[in-house]
Amino acid sequence: MTVLMLLMGVPAFSQPQSTSEIHGQVFDAETGETLPGANVQVLGTLLGASADRDGKFVIRKLSPGFYTLRVTFIGYQIGRATVYLTEGSVSRVDFRLQPTLLEMSQVVVTASRQVEEIQTAAVSVSALSSESALRRNPLRLDAALESIPGVSLVGENVNVRNSTGYTRGLGSRVLVLLDGIPALPSDFGNMNWDILPVTDFERIEVIKGPASALYGSFALGGVINVITKAPTPEGRFSIRTSAGIYDDPYETAWHWTDRTLHFNRTDLSYARQFGKLGVRASLGRHESTGDRENRHFQRWNGTAKLSYAFDDQSELTLFGAYARDRRGEFVWAENGKPFVVPLAFKEYRLFLDAYTFYAQYRLRANDWLEFKWRASMVRQLTGNQFKVEGDFAPAQGPGADFQIHARLDSSMDFTVGLEYHYDFAEQRDIGRHFAYTVSPYLQQVWQINKRTRFTAGLRYDHYYLLPGPPLQIQFFKRKPVVNPIPEGIEEQYLNPQIALSYQLFSSTNFHAAVGRGIRIPVLGERFLQFDQPIPFQPNAFINTERSLSYEFGWRQQIGELGNFEAVGFYNRYDDLVEPVFVASGTSFFATLVNIHEAKIPGVELSGHMRFLNDLIRLEASATWTDPKVVRAGANEDIPITFKDGDPLTYRPRFLAYVSPSLHLGPFSLEADYSYASKVEVQLFRSDQRVPKKQLDARLLFRWSNLTAQLAVRNALQYYYAQVERNFNEVRSFSTGLMWEY
Repeated sequence: MTVLMLLMGVPAFSQPQSTSEIHGQVFDAETGETLPGANVQVLGTLLGASADRDGKFVIRKLSPGFYTLRVTFIGYQIGRATVYLTEGSVSRVDFRLQPTLLEMSQVVVTASRQVEEIQTAAVSVSALSSESALRRNPLRLDAALESIPGVSLVGENVNVRNSTGYTRGLGSRVLVLLDGIPALPSDFGNMNWDILPVTDFERIEVIKGPASALYGSFALGGVINVITKAPTPEGRFSIRTSAGIYDDPYETAWHWTDRTLHFNRTDLSYARQFGKLGVRASLGRHESTGDRENRHFQRWNGTAKLSYAFDDQSELTLFGAYARDRRGEFVWAENGKPFVVPLAFKEYRLFLDAYTFYAQYRLRANDWLEFKWRASMVRQLTGNQFKVEGDFAPAQGPGADFQIHARLDSSMDFTVGLEYHYDFAEQRDIGRHFAYTVSPYLQQVWQINKRTRFTAGLRYDHYYLLPGPPLQIQFFKRKPVVNPIPEGIEEQYLNPQIALSYQLFSSTNFHAAVGRGIRIPVLGERFLQFDQPIPFQPNAFINTERSLSYEFGWRQQIGELGNFEAVGFYNRYDDLVEPVFVASGTSFFATLVNIHEAKIPGVELSGHMRFLNDLIRLEASATWTDPKVVRAGANEDIPITFKDGDPLTYRPRFLAYVSPSLHLGPFSLEADYSYASKVEVQLFRSDQRVPKKQLDARLLFRWSNLTAQLAVRNALQYYYAQVERNFNEVRSFSTGLMWEY
């Protein structure tokens, strides 16, 4: 507290008598064109600027001395320059950046809550740029994630190094952030990937491994941070549209309709900087008949972002997003008919409306001290066609965060903050429940010398599930909902992390980290109950999951030809929450239990290469893990179907991804091949199971601001099921067009 008070008192007497300025401009080294929006940072300080519509920048309020500038822009090598300033001087520094497609040439902000280069980060972190993702023409944001090493999808669950498995829509062991702000809803804790148009993000950053020392609950297995695009210095309008058709199922006996099944998506966006006010807005519509019965949907989403820069070095940012989803729900009817639903489910529909909002105010007190305040809200309403007034209320998750970032000198940074999050959920399948979490945290980065960087973080989480009535009778035509823990729950956790990065040569970096993680069960995991399609019974007394992670990695830059990374890791989980199916008479029901101890050791390899003067490019990654139950434990009320030594279900032991591309002038021919080994499941274990093998291919044509594309997904018409009795999508053909003006 003494340090905090001292810092808050410093600005009043630390202003310099006479300051200097740096002016400059940023260009493309090959074309000579300016690069509006390039970020310029003064290393060793918190000062920086963005290039305007002419690529120009100005940095003011600098004390006399030597400074190193770092310039970053997506798709370009990092630029650096050193300048000496005398008192009251104005110096000019221009930059000419070389284009590059190498991931390690990017900077990230998620790994330490500070701007840093991927090459020297002390933990495992990857970044996916908007340009790289849009080349694959994804129809949703999560569809682009599997190109990131160690990331896979099982159903709609995103796995980082097999941390999540398949949770059937309840909870996630990967925290999802939107511009650094939690975006998971309070009832079920599963990400709504439709909340953001696929054209509206600048990059996606992924931390692999526990990050609870910085981000608290849900960051048990990793963090995905979606960084939205900022308003551009010059006005820019873009339209992206795609449409396609589904092929018939491979087996004639599976053919179920004579209709032409199809899908389409259109996204519009506009951005402009008006002096100190920046504006960005987008609107998207996504519609599909589905490739099987009851897989149809219609989705809308929209976003708006405003930013205003004040004269006192402060900035206010407002962001809002809305998503609307109306869809059917597919349930496998029987063997031999994998594309139709049982008669009882033909009219089943799901409705979802979600809102996300945040306001953030940042004040730069001087060149080494910055304050940040933010308030946020995640609101989501889920229902079905049987919705009755009062039976469903929106799940709401307001939150707030106050943060101080100080750079004491060129070698020492630290961040201290206090975060508050509130959870509220009310619907007939859960009841009415409230909870909150208060979390102070501290993160320190110490540049010991030019080669060595040390990071340490600590976070305290105080969680309180508020008491409630033992019986809830407010739901229409529904028997009273029993609250099994009317007295509530109070828990406290302390999560540390330390990490080290060592730069052996300018192109060779080693990193190591050890840290703890937690995941507190969401309200839906404790209280959800329903009868169809499979009865689900609540287990309000499940424990909080905890993890301990170790990792060691090596990053190697191979000039401008490519880069390579190898990481070994070991993750131990205590009280891992997993779904189980329990026999009950002639039927069974599903519920959640804690596995006392589990482990996921593994190795991850990844690389990007360019050949023949950039004629051929290659991205590749492979991840091997051994997810196992160490001690299953016992439960007096629920029989645990796991045994010591069993593999953890819904987690492929081996993942591989290969993406070659050929570039001939304006044309590009690209392919993505993804492989996932056969998974262990919990139901219908006698069903034949095969590994995932999916090949996607596309032809792109670029001319000026126009990109056209022809694509085929699942080109081999190969079928697999990573979740019981739920095949992957059939082959589809599509065309796409993207234009910016």
